[in-house]
Order: sequence, then C-alpha cells, then structure tokens
Amino acid sequence: MKQPPVTACGDSPNCVSSKDTRPKFALSTFTLTSESVRFDDIVNTIASLSGAKLISQQDSYAHLTFTTPVLRFVDDVEISVHGTELALRSASRVGYYDFGANRRRADAIRQALRDSKLITPSP
Repeated sequence: MKQPPVTACGDSPNCVSSKDTRPKFALSTFTLTSESVRFDDIVNTIASLSGAKLISQQDSYAHLTFTTPVLRFVDDVEISVHGTELALRSASRVGYYDFGANRRRADAIRQALRDSKLITPSP
C-alpha cells in the first residue's frame, strides 16, 4: 500500500505543516534523537494526548484525529518519518480560521515527543 505524503497546507489559515515554507503555515523541523526511534513509540505518544484517536498507521505514516473538547470539531494530524526527520501536518476539517488551534496542537505534540526523548530539544 502506497503511503500518502505529508504535504504543505492549502491557502486557508487553519493548518500548519513542517512541509510548508510560508511563515504563517510553517512548523520548524522535528528531528528524531536517532534513526533507532520506533515509529510506534511516536504514534503512541501522540495518540495518548487529549482528544486524539489513531485512524490508520502503515510503515512510517500515520493519520490521527483530534476532537476539540467544547465544540467537538475534528481536526486531522498526519505524520511520517524519513530518516531522522518527522514530518507533521495538523489541519482543521471545517471552517476557515482555527484561531491558532493547530499550531498549539503541533506545539503540544512537539513537547510530548521531547518529554519522551523521541525528538531533539531544538526548536
């Protein structure tokens, strides 16, 4: 089965991606502490966050959803690993603006992965 790539964002400001170069959409690189980091450990760490649900996982790609606590909006998070780089995209399914929710989520994911010593502590 072919893995979908983690992509840049579209034009609506309800998405962030490590594959996007535009400042309002871009996330800084997620660098694994080593090539021996298990992808399952990354997925399990993200899936343990509040509101997360693992939808699919194959090889080095996973799709998760996050449901917001109050309004119950569902947002999509995609991750993939290539070498020591983790690509991440977080995007809202509905609405034009996300009021920074996806960037906050990406920051929370980054912190959880740092705390688990799966990524380096750089930005």
